[in-house]
Amino acid sequence: MPALRPDLVFSYWVYVWYVLYVFKLISYSPKFVLILGVIDNIFMLIMMLLYGTSKKTIVYFIIVNTLIKVVPLYYLKNEQINRMDIYFTCGLFILFITWLHINEQSLVGNIKIIYDSLLYGKNETPFMALLQKIKKNYKYLEIL
Repeated sequence: MPALRPDLVFSYWVYVWYVLYVFKLISYSPKFVLILGVIDNIFMLIMMLLYGTSKKTIVYFIIVNTLIKVVPLYYLKNEQINRMDIYFTCGLFILFITWLHINEQSLVGNIKIIYDSLLYGKNETPFMALLQKIKKNYKYLEIL
């Protein structure tokens, strides 16, 4: 099965929001949703350890989520979470679900693909698939 497109994974929407916030193109802080994402990732990491997921997949998972969630959250450590930030999170999530339906996807289906991919090392999430392609192509790279 091919990897999910990045626009079908909410974490990438949040990361784009973070970048837009850093460049002051959006005034609502993504800190609240990043905290929720890190909490979800802690549970996912525990599940990966319990399911015996390969060490390689776990390392990739930690690298990806450190880059797209932990580093941004660290950058926002002194930010306050305002009510409007939470409302914006809810609005963005509703927009994301609408986008999924426009693309004939479902939230539950995408979550299942993501969890199955991570638990069983299928590399069907966008960044994990990219890392796998880089590794595969690097293996065949010849230095002249």
